[in-house]
Amino acid sequence: MSSKWTFRSKVNEIGWLAVLFAAVGAVIALRYLTGLPGTQWWQYLYVFCAAAGVFFIGHFLLQLVLVLPLSRWSSRAGRVVALGLTSILLVSLVTDTFVYQQYRFHINWAMVDLALVGGREVFAFSAGMMMKIAFLVVCLTIVSLILIWATTKVTSSVLWPCVGILMGYLVVNAVNAYSVSQNVKPVTVLAERIPLYYPVRANTLLSKFGLVAVGEEKLSLSEKVGSFHYPINKLILGKGANFNVLILAIDSLRADIVDARTMPNLTKLQQQAMVFRDHYSAGNATRSGVFGLFYGLPPFYWQSALSTNVPSSLVSGFQQAGYEISAFTTATLQRPEFYATVFSSVRPLRMSSDKGNSVAERDQDSVDDFEDWLKHRDPNQKFMSFMFLDSVHALDFPKGLDVPYDDYWKEVDRLKLSPDFDPREYFNRYKNAAYWQDVLIGRVLRILEKNGRLDNTVVVVTSDHGEEFNDSKLNYWGHNGNFSDAQIKIPLVIAWPGMPAQQITHRTTAYDVGATLLKRVLAVQNPIEDFSVGKDLFDPKGREVFFVGSYNEDAIVAGDEVLLIKMSGALEGHSLKDWKEIDAAPLKKWVPAYLQMRGKYRQ
Repeated sequence: MSSKWTFRSKVNEIGWLAVLFAAVGAVIALRYLTGLPGTQWWQYLYVFCAAAGVFFIGHFLLQLVLVLPLSRWSSRAGRVVALGLTSILLVSLVTDTFVYQQYRFHINWAMVDLALVGGREVFAFSAGMMMKIAFLVVCLTIVSLILIWATTKVTSSVLWPCVGILMGYLVVNAVNAYSVSQNVKPVTVLAERIPLYYPVRANTLLSKFGLVAVGEEKLSLSEKVGSFHYPINKLILGKGANFNVLILAIDSLRADIVDARTMPNLTKLQQQAMVFRDHYSAGNATRSGVFGLFYGLPPFYWQSALSTNVPSSLVSGFQQAGYEISAFTTATLQRPEFYATVFSSVRPLRMSSDKGNSVAERDQDSVDDFEDWLKHRDPNQKFMSFMFLDSVHALDFPKGLDVPYDDYWKEVDRLKLSPDFDPREYFNRYKNAAYWQDVLIGRVLRILEKNGRLDNTVVVVTSDHGEEFNDSKLNYWGHNGNFSDAQIKIPLVIAWPGMPAQQITHRTTAYDVGATLLKRVLAVQNPIEDFSVGKDLFDPKGREVFFVGSYNEDAIVAGDEVLLIKMSGALEGHSLKDWKEIDAAPLKKWVPAYLQMRGKYRQ
């Protein structure tokens, strides 16, 4: 009985320390609301309950693993470990609040590694600041001592305080799930502000009851809630050129397959247009690639754009100039949520192709709809259109198509893919799909010419990302796997009325496309950095570095080298050409620029 009672008392003590730590931590976490305009009392309550739940669960589990075993051997040793744990967590939490207030993101391993390895060469602190930091650490250690002392004096059961915290945590998760389904931005913008908080989403369940609002009527552009400061200043337009703009993107089209055999129409267009030979996407996935193309920002701003529904400057700028905006995408704009980001200010909005049984047929439907739309619109109304075709991504083409490669993989079976798999037939199928897209590119150009639009339309042909066929010999297939040439180097061909055909050999990025269109078509007076991290495409000064991203990783591309920043924050060096691992140390000098960029467009 004595042993059982001692075990219960230790668990009770651990529970009280976790409760007290959660309460103190949740109060500190209210600092994360800094910079949120028009903060309401209930938002403070939401953050308090969410943070308390996260901190209670985390602290309690850590104590069970680290403190409880020692407490059975020595109560004093257990309390010393509990003191150290609590002090470290409080110091980390307070430090993170300062980082978030400065940069609008949380501490990650890239920062820790830079501080440990780079030291004073990267992070320089004055003597006065060092004294303040030391004083703060001492104060937090004293707070931790008080919490430890308090737990030894409380003898009542911790059950109900624990239940109260967990119930509050469940409630805020339920509120978040509903708010995500209804696009309630004042709630959804709070999640990113709380460290280690990953609230539940229940769109699939709620959709069964008709509670998921993905319709256009739920978006409110007037309610600028959140931490997205974009553009930095309102766009000021000058006297622009009288050009239409058509951005024609082919999903998953890599740069090195544009040749006369595979894509004859695009090759012919290259002879009359500007070809950018060293062009890169903003990422290795559709979301990051399209986001970078339209926003001119690195993909790590995606969540900020989604939670606030702030449209891309490329779209809003052309709207401000009186252009009609349209989208002709084969895949749905609901996933990724381009309807709520890039095109959030465009209504009505064509959401996807609705005809055809195959991707190839639905691509044709996109072109059909574009032709019908162009034929029935006011010829005096300028337009900016986005066409996004999907057959290359799906490796699809019409059955009766006379394809250029007969020896192609007749049935795609990705289970067969391995380091030793011969990619030739697989790659040939991919190129046959590209040939089908080229057929549609030729048709789009004829549609523009037939309607008298070709001579006054800037036609941009590009992609969202590349596609790998084990190019690196590291068993990478497809995309969203690494940031090598095969996955992020993409074609860019621009037919610009009045501009001669030329080959551009300096490095360019997707960020540069929107910046160039806004500057040269709309004569935007703002400096480019107000709305983009890009440059004018025709600026021959190369890009020293640029940032790319996927759904869960970022990277810094510097010349022919890449610094990969993993989801955990760990840093790795790689070759851009073949993704072989290299020494990351020389590339870490770019991390401060990366950290600065992560906060530049956040309030």
